[in-house]
Amino acid sequence: MLILLGYLLGLVLLSWLLRKRSVRLRSFLIVGYNYLFIIPLYFFARLPADATVPAALNLLLRCAYEAPKAMTFGADLTLYDDPAVTLLFYIMSVYTVRTVLVLFFHRAVAAVANWLRMQGRREIFVVCGGLEDARSMIREIRERDRRAAIAFVPQKEADEGADVKAMVMTRPWDQFLRRGKKYHIILLPDAGNNNLCRLDELDRLGEKLPGLRVTAFLDSDVLRYEDLSYPHLDVYLVSREQQLIRGFLQDHLPLRALKERAPGEMAEGVYRPARPFSLCILGFGALSREFLLSTWENTAFMTGAPDGRGLDALIVDGDLAGRRASFLLDVPQLRQEPSFTWLDAAPDSEACAQAIAERLEQLDQILIATEDTRFNLDMAMRLLRMFRRHGMEQEHPQLVIALFEKMDSGIEFLYKKAGGVFLQSNSDQFTYDELILRQTDRRAEALNRQYNRKSLYATDWNRLGTFRQDSNRAVVWDIPNKLLLAGDMEGLSPEARQAVYWQLARYEHRRWCVFQYTHGWTVLPREELTAEEIRGCVTKRAAQKRHACLVPWDELDALPQSSPGLLKEYDRENVLQLFEPETSR
Repeated sequence: MLILLGYLLGLVLLSWLLRKRSVRLRSFLIVGYNYLFIIPLYFFARLPADATVPAALNLLLRCAYEAPKAMTFGADLTLYDDPAVTLLFYIMSVYTVRTVLVLFFHRAVAAVANWLRMQGRREIFVVCGGLEDARSMIREIRERDRRAAIAFVPQKEADEGADVKAMVMTRPWDQFLRRGKKYHIILLPDAGNNNLCRLDELDRLGEKLPGLRVTAFLDSDVLRYEDLSYPHLDVYLVSREQQLIRGFLQDHLPLRALKERAPGEMAEGVYRPARPFSLCILGFGALSREFLLSTWENTAFMTGAPDGRGLDALIVDGDLAGRRASFLLDVPQLRQEPSFTWLDAAPDSEACAQAIAERLEQLDQILIATEDTRFNLDMAMRLLRMFRRHGMEQEHPQLVIALFEKMDSGIEFLYKKAGGVFLQSNSDQFTYDELILRQTDRRAEALNRQYNRKSLYATDWNRLGTFRQDSNRAVVWDIPNKLLLAGDMEGLSPEARQAVYWQLARYEHRRWCVFQYTHGWTVLPREELTAEEIRGCVTKRAAQKRHACLVPWDELDALPQSSPGLLKEYDRENVLQLFEPETSR
């Protein structure tokens, strides 16, 4: 019995030490442990009391030779009368057979296990994408639910035979999705925008299979400038760039940085920074465009600048003329923004260095996002030397460095010396909370329900279209800004609180205007409204992406509305839902 207890104790300890290792390695090492345990067990059971040293060595070699046979139901049990030893050999033999199956037939065993899960589980995850991205997403799901039923739909034919710890599906959607199951479909990034076609297919299938939940990665520009609609799907659309930047902004709000670097004052109950947030962008690719627009949306607050603007930006690129022209076609309002400075020069040029040096004292943040990761790191080192030359080694603009590939050299140094923040575009972005639970999305949906609870024209979330869905999400993402602007309201009188709410409503209108601008909308002058539009209180032409409400707060009352002050009340409602949800609407 002591032998069995000693063996089991060693087995438990080894299993615990190897708990984070792969199944193959864990199985191999435990079989090795069994092998080494059997040899002395056989040796001392057979060793004669008068054995010479050569005879003992010969017996030891024979026991080592016969040990594998003993581990596969071939042990000579006549040597032992103890039932505990018999049980020990039985455990070893069962585990050895299992290991052989795992090592040599693991794919067949895994396929059977996956098939059984697909049949038995009501909730099924379907991952469609490139091999490495899919492995990362499947691993994330498995960490939450080891027995999850997961299907993998490969984008390339070459990936069909890959081992991804999921059921590989090569059939069309309508041949393996069926009624009675709850599907979570994740369409991972696809360079060819084929996910748009997949969404159309799934939306048609959603008429027969209601409740399909689809999370899809699309191009950032498609998400910003197109109003997509998938009424038969519970859909959530994201892009790599948007997901990366939203996470960054949650941790590095411009308003919070201004409170630390450029303290302002409370004006009519709301915080007002002394100056605008100052941003420099080096390189103007997809990530930089999304970063600029997202920062603009996050800096709609009033500041001490003469025009009250919240953002100053310097954009530098060696091929800026062409990139800027196409960008302004999508965001025409930026043509009228004097606080945006455009410099057509290489980021490592003298002209760029001079432009940065001229505004170095005011700069809050520098994004380095050329398409060359090595260059981005080298550029960060050059800027760090510039900071030292200007006596700003300790207090200098925040460096944000884009990494489009894995790069170890220089990262640790920049993090320690410059407090660098790295935007790593990779498969680590595929998180369960964001893509499966959709925590922000659920809050936005609840916000829309609350907002429309008394409306006769309330629209189901899935039928809103992606533009209106994003508009609701933007309200949720802006909650930290409103909390920072309002400050501590605990001791305010009811009248003072209402005054703060109206000031925040002014801010909310500015934020909403910038959101419209960053999605390609422009002003529809009141003079262009037709008599019919005025009678019907119609203030927008969605097909043209023009809106009459894109005017300063004080001009809203002059626009057609069904009751006086209604347009301003919409903005106040978004504020009340945050601070006093029980009294809103």
